[in-house]
Amino acid sequence: MAYKLVITEHADDLFDRLVYHLIYRLKNEQAAKHLLDGVENVYSRLEIYPEQFPVSRDTFLAKRGYHEAVVPQIDYVIVFAVRSDTVNVVGVFH
Repeated sequence: MAYKLVITEHADDLFDRLVYHLIYRLKNEQAAKHLLDGVENVYSRLEIYPEQFPVSRDTFLAKRGYHEAVVPQIDYVIVFAVRSDTVNVVGVFH
């Protein structure tokens, strides 16, 4: 089953700030590219099978059905919820 991926405006803003921080504050374009590629990979996986990612470790979020996807090889987490055939990404955090 294919899922519709919805990136909230808030999640998109958080992600933009993370990339900005890596490029302009830390002057690390390599890390920014790695983050971009990793998030793109996770988003692709969310469209196919979002249940492969565990329920959030945060009990408040877990009780509300949120999951976490860790971007491979770096400490960034994508928080999302599955509602019917839609995956709602609500945040990207470091």
